[in-house]
Amino acid sequence: MSKLEQLLAQRAAMDEAIAAEKNKGRDDALATVRSLCKQYGITMREVKAYVLERKPRVGKDGVAVAKKRVVRKTAVKHARVAKKWKDILLL
Repeated sequence: MSKLEQLLAQRAAMDEAIAAEKNKGRDDALATVRSLCKQYGITMREVKAYVLERKPRVGKDGVAVAKKRVVRKTAVKHARVAKKWKDILLL
């Protein structure tokens, strides 16, 4: 076995160990959250409301950034509807 093959095998083993440790940490965190929710009587609805709460976007300077506005193209839709009604009325 060459040195490169050995290193690649070690890398694969390390990747598996890292993935296993991440899953273990996640399971431990989830168990802690469940026990604390049970201890303090926190409902799933309260947790979901907190998670979905929108926070202002922050730029690099720590200053809140304005929302990007999306311009809707409603005039095109109205033109199509008007053209369709015009054809119906002329018949």
